[in-house]
Amino acid sequence: MWDTLIVLFSTIAIFMLTEFLGIYSKINIILTIVLSFGLAFLFFQFLKKKAVRNCSVKLSDTSVVFEFENETKAINFNELTSYKSYSGRNGPILYLNSKVEKFKIFANNNFCKTDDFKIFSDDAIIQLNKYKDKNNLTLIHEGSIYATKGFLYFLFIATSIYLLSFIIESKDIRIYIGFGGGFYLLIMWIAYFNKRDLTSK
Repeated sequence: MWDTLIVLFSTIAIFMLTEFLGIYSKINIILTIVLSFGLAFLFFQFLKKKAVRNCSVKLSDTSVVFEFENETKAINFNELTSYKSYSGRNGPILYLNSKVEKFKIFANNNFCKTDDFKIFSDDAIIQLNKYKDKNNLTLIHEGSIYATKGFLYFLFIATSIYLLSFIIESKDIRIYIGFGGGFYLLIMWIAYFNKRDLTSK
């Protein structure tokens, strides 16, 4: 996860730095936009392979074992307090939470193929539901993150900051803000309305 965030934040930083240099160098706006997206895309393609980790999984009636490249992680179902799986904007995500840790694993379609992981996540949820029903546990099957109020609050705050920045800046800067921050906010709002009612069965 941290490798993925580093790649994404680095790509965004390259995009914003290119826009900043374009503004203060008074480069043509269209050229600046093309360069920003182009350099960010090339940088992302160069770094993304470093964020991918191979993993094989063994799923049983009472546990799941993840065999990564450098370590093996076993999770017993009787240690879990909650679990959930949903299809995020970039691929399937699986959470297995216990009192000790919150374990998250996902496949991002910008980095790799996600079909195999989606099949595993579905099988894991089915097995966990069976285990929960059979043992009559207080194990919680949570819904999608998009169904939470926290995500909606985040969108409202981020949009408010964006609109305020758009209003107080000069006309030239507004164009850059519109193409930059507006694009990412639009994607998140679309994701919210498309996924907010999605819950794992």
